[in-house]
Amino acid sequence: MANKMCFAVGQKSAFEEIIVKFDYVKGLSFSQKQKNVLSFHRSIKNLYPEAKIIEISTKSPLSLGVKLSAFNLRLDGYPIECIFQSSKIFEGGVQFSYLINESPKAAKQYIRENVDLPLIGFKYKNENFDILPRSMFYDYIYILALLQIKEDISAIADYDIFTDIEFNEKKSYNCQARACAIYGYMLRNNKVDYYMSSKESFKELYQSFGKSEQLKFNF
Repeated sequence: MANKMCFAVGQKSAFEEIIVKFDYVKGLSFSQKQKNVLSFHRSIKNLYPEAKIIEISTKSPLSLGVKLSAFNLRLDGYPIECIFQSSKIFEGGVQFSYLINESPKAAKQYIRENVDLPLIGFKYKNENFDILPRSMFYDYIYILALLQIKEDISAIADYDIFTDIEFNEKKSYNCQARACAIYGYMLRNNKVDYYMSSKESFKELYQSFGKSEQLKFNF
């Protein structure tokens, strides 16, 4: 058994964090990870039978989920993962901006294996972003990328809960599934234009959020 966090579209706030226990299959192969996705979703369904669930990662059984992986989703032609890693500002003003041109896997791996300086902020397109609220910068660039997709992605609003089988809340905080839940909230409330009009407006989404086991999905 294992515990993992998933993200629901909020009703009073942008998103809700939910910890779910599920039967975990050991192993690193693609097939084993997909088995864990299905097991994870079954456990969520046991708690929320009416919820519509989608995995957001390269391990997703749905093409939309694979497309929305931060390794595949692009903003201005660059993968979100590369933008995120290359925008990090570390103590002393250190930034590895050239990582934007690396592969998503290489960019993430380089920071993880070679940098042990404290993260103090982000800089993207000569604009500075604070590290607080946590995940705000990541969610912001992720949703900007969603807005650049030419195909209609309003289908995101059809889903109630988003998962990312690779996400470990004990080791990281930013998560593509959380960003999708936030976007789903914006779509359902017809406030995409408002929240994406400025950093200040987007920041309002983080004024309140939390864990919930009382969500009801009857949309």
